Amino acid sequence: MRVGVITYAVPHLKTQQVLALLTLRKELRLSLHVIPFVSRPSRSPLINHRPAQTVGPTPSVLASFYGMPCEEVDDVRKVNTDFDVAVVAGAGLLPDELVAKKPFINAHPGLIPAVRGLDAFKWAIVEQQPVGCTLHVLDKEVDAGRHLKSVVTPVFAGDTIETLARRHYENEIALMGNFAQFLANPENPLPLAEGRAHKRMPAETEKEMPRLFPAYVERLSAGAKA
Repeated sequence: MRVGVITYAVPHLKTQQVLALLTLRKELRLSLHVIPFVSRPSRSPLINHRPAQTVGPTPSVLASFYGMPCEEVDDVRKVNTDFDVAVVAGAGLLPDELVAKKPFINAHPGLIPAVRGLDAFKWAIVEQQPVGCTLHVLDKEVDAGRHLKSVVTPVFAGDTIETLARRHYENEIALMGNFAQFLANPENPLPLAEGRAHKRMPAETEKEMPRLFPAYVERLSAGAKA
């Protein structure tokens, strides 16, 4: 299987971690496709639920280390889609005309269809929803493409927001690194009510997370009474 890995034109931790897993699968023919990085407006969230991302080796160094082709384009619409499937390790919203050409697989850090959009981990806690990740094929609608696999992130007594966030992020990486297994054997979505697609969490809502989190753990932790 020819697999294109989409990433930003900057050092990117998630890309490094996903490639480390994908390169273990010798049946995959990998290529790296580097698209422009557009920085978002400066923002200092109260709670960092993901490790710092723009660290480590550049895409070209990664490609050289793993011995894979590396294409860098100045416009995402110019990505060469000479692959069977793409894994989106780092990208903003991709244009519809690009994702219509081949399957582009993404791991959303929320359980679709209940938790969609930005800051999915934080919104799940505020709305008292299970946290989890969903592997799916990108479509025109946000977080609504063909479902491949959902994984609930377990909550344990004694968890902090930080320990849960780390476990959650690791599940996201594992899903992407094992996408081929789920592409071949997709599963039905979890029976969850559909939620709205969220925007970035406002600071005043984020401030409520530490107060809400103990009750969240008590209700959803492994072994908690229904």
